[in-house]
Amino acid sequence: MANVNNPHGLRPLMRTLAGGFPTIEEFDKAVGYATAIFINDAVNRVADGSIEASATPGTTLYTGVSLNYGAASKATKHQVIVSPDAIYEAQDNGAVDGFNAADMGLNCNLVLGAGNATTLISGHKLDEASANTTNTLDVKLLKLLDVPDNAAGSYSRVEVMFNKHRMAMGVAGV
Repeated sequence: MANVNNPHGLRPLMRTLAGGFPTIEEFDKAVGYATAIFINDAVNRVADGSIEASATPGTTLYTGVSLNYGAASKATKHQVIVSPDAIYEAQDNGAVDGFNAADMGLNCNLVLGAGNATTLISGHKLDEASANTTNTLDVKLLKLLDVPDNAAGSYSRVEVMFNKHRMAMGVAGV
């Protein structure tokens, strides 16, 4: 069965590498931020401590993943999973031939696509073409999501965790 192209951001699996539940904190999105934050968007902190969802893949340290929607140019509060070892599932962007078992353990960047204005769900995906061994990429590919409607190949869904996380061990202080 072919995988369906249905981007949904980084969907939390509500567990960490240590086996516990991830930590959730509340952050503000400033009224001056002219882009919406969608459910399951990867977010990053800005200088005033608020969050946004317009990081530069491969360079920005992420704060976590937003669990709720906030409209563009509106001050909103967001529940954000902040645990650096939280595990998510995300879909590959189908740019090449999809992810398979041999790709697990590699790293890749995110594609920060626009969310769906009807469902309010994120459009973030995994950038399959960026998959490599370097740990400076956004996320680590852990394993193919083990569900009946997922298979190796284009638009596969993969369990991932952040490499580029603001609170990860070994990251320079900000």
